[in-house]
Amino acid sequence: MKKHIAKVAAIMACMLMFTSCGDLGAAGGDSGSGGDTPSGQSSSEIEQQYPALVEHEGDVIEGGTLKVGIVSDSPFKGVFNGYLYTDGIDDAFMKYTMNGAFPVDGDFKLVTNSDETPINLSFDEEAKTVNYKINPKFKWSNGEQVTTADIVKTYEIVANQDYITAAKSVRFDDSMHNIVGIVEYNEGKADKISGLEVIDDSTMKIHVKEITPALLWGGGLVGEFVNAKQFEGIEMKKIIEAPALRKNPLSYGPYVMKDMVSGEKVIFEANPHYYHGEPKVKNLEIEVLPPSQQVAAIKAGKYDLVYDMSVDVFPELQELSNISIATRMDLYMSYMGFKLGKWDGKQVVVDPNAKMADMKLRQAMGYAIDNDSIGKQFYHGLRFTAASPIAPLFATLHNPEITGYKIDLEKAKALLDEAGFKDVDGDGIREDKEGKPLTINFAMMAGSEVQEPLSQYYRQQWKEIGLKVELVDGRLLDFHNFYDRIEADDPGIDCYMAAFGLASDPDQNGMFGKSAPFNMSRYTSEALDNSLKRMASNEAMDEAKRVEIYHEFEKVMAEEVPIVPQMNRVDILPVNKRVKMYNWNWDDSKAQFGWHLIELTADAPIAAE
Repeated sequence: MKKHIAKVAAIMACMLMFTSCGDLGAAGGDSGSGGDTPSGQSSSEIEQQYPALVEHEGDVIEGGTLKVGIVSDSPFKGVFNGYLYTDGIDDAFMKYTMNGAFPVDGDFKLVTNSDETPINLSFDEEAKTVNYKINPKFKWSNGEQVTTADIVKTYEIVANQDYITAAKSVRFDDSMHNIVGIVEYNEGKADKISGLEVIDDSTMKIHVKEITPALLWGGGLVGEFVNAKQFEGIEMKKIIEAPALRKNPLSYGPYVMKDMVSGEKVIFEANPHYYHGEPKVKNLEIEVLPPSQQVAAIKAGKYDLVYDMSVDVFPELQELSNISIATRMDLYMSYMGFKLGKWDGKQVVVDPNAKMADMKLRQAMGYAIDNDSIGKQFYHGLRFTAASPIAPLFATLHNPEITGYKIDLEKAKALLDEAGFKDVDGDGIREDKEGKPLTINFAMMAGSEVQEPLSQYYRQQWKEIGLKVELVDGRLLDFHNFYDRIEADDPGIDCYMAAFGLASDPDQNGMFGKSAPFNMSRYTSEALDNSLKRMASNEAMDEAKRVEIYHEFEKVMAEEVPIVPQMNRVDILPVNKRVKMYNWNWDDSKAQFGWHLIELTADAPIAAE
C-alpha cells in the first residue's frame, strides 16, 4: 500500500511540473502514463481497444451454469421487483434476469409504435393519452399472459400511501402527478386511479395532464410490473415483506428465481416462456463479491461476468489471460460547482454578491485544469473531459460547438485580468476587484488514494494563474460531512468538486431548475430558466425543436458557468473466455442481445494461466 501511494505521489509531482508550464494544453501532448494505458490514449481509443461486443472461439457445450459476481461491500436487501426495489444492488440482480417490459433506443427513449416489443407503446398528443397494447407472447414465467391488471396493480401499489410509508418508497414523485387521478388516489380521496382506462386484458390508455418529452424516456410512468394475482389479498402496508416480492416473484425476463442465500446469492433458472425465447444457458448464479476479492476471484476463474468493478483494478485485469474486457460509456459526470446563492426551502435565490459571482473567475478556474491528463494519469484512460451535463451517449442532443473546458493557462490569466482580479502587491497572488486579499475556500471529498494528490494538483494549478485556494477545514471531507454542508449552503464553501450519475432521461430540470433541491450551485437566470422550461414543454416533443432546445441549454451553461463539467468515464466489464459472445452495448433495441443468447464453451469459468 505504501509503495502504491509513493508511486501516485511521484506521478502527481511529474504532472504538476508539466501542466504548470502549459505543455499539456488543448493541442495535446505526451502526458506519460499512469498505468498500462498507452501514452496519449483517448477514451474513444480505450473503447476501440476494449469494445462492448466480446466474441470468443470454442464449441458450445450443453448445460453449464452462468456465474456472475456483483461487486459490493454490502449484502443485497432482497426486494425483487424491477420498479419497487430501493437498493442498487437489488437492481443489479434483476435488470438482466427479470426485467424487460420496455426496450429503449440509442438515446434511451422508449421504443414506440412497434409490434416487435413486449408492449406496443404509443402517444396521442391530442387526446393526451399513453396507449399500451400487450403482445400475446409477453408472458410470466408460469406461462400466463401479462395483462393490464398487472399494470394497474403496479400503479396502485406505487401510489398507495400505506405502501409508501411502510416501504419508505420514493417512486411516487412529482413526475407521476401527471397521471390523471393518481394524486386523488394517493390522498385517499379515490379508490381507483381514474386516469388508468382499461379496455381489455391487453389494451389500456393512461390519461395524462400533459404530453411532455419526459414521457419519451418513461418519466412519470412505471417501468416494470408486478403479477397482480400474486398480490391479491395482501394489505398495502405488508407488500414490502410479501413472499411475492422477497422469495418467489414471477418473472417475464429470461430467468426466474429458484433459490437464494439471503443477502448473498440468488440461484436462477431459465424462463421457458421468455418473450425472446428460452435462454440457452439454463442455470444462473449471481452473488455479492467483496471488493477486496474481485481480482483474485476473476483470476481464479470463479465468475463469467463481474459487474460494478472499480476502475482502480483495470491494470490488473489487463494482465489476466482468462478474460476479455468490455467497455462502454457510463452515465456519470464529475463537476466543479460554485456556491452562487441559497436555497429558501422552495427555490434557489441567487446572491449577486457571492464571492464566485463573476463568471470570468469561474471560467478561469475551469481553464486551469487538465482533465484529460488526470483521466490518463489516475484513471488509466477511463475518464476524459466532459463537454456538458448531458451524457455523451445522447449524441443527437449535443451541441457540437460545446467541447468542454480544455486547459489553457494563458486564457485563464487573461480572463482574470479582464475581470479585474489583479496582483496588487506583487506576491504572485491576485487580490479581488477592490484590491483586498482573495481566498477561495474549496471543498473536496476524501475517498480513494488519488484524492489527496488531486486536491494538491487543483490548488497548484489555480495558484499558477494567481488564485489562492484553500481546502475547507484544511483537509478532505468525509462523504456525509461533504454533502451535508453542500446541501446546507455552508457559507464557508465557495467551490467544490462533486459527481453525479447522469439520468437516462436527458431533461436537466431536476439538476439545474430554480425549484430543484439538487441545484447545488444555487444558480438560475432568465436564459437558463427559459431553456429548461422549453426542454420540459410540449414544444420539445418535436425532434428538431428538441435538438435546438438542448443546444441552447448547453450554450447557456457554457457561458454562465454555474458549474464546470470535469470528467465523464468509461465503465469496464470482465468477460470470461468461456462466454462465447457478450454484447454490452447500451442500445438493446438494435443489438437485440440479452442473457438468453449467452452460450458457454467450457463446463466452468476458465482460470488464468
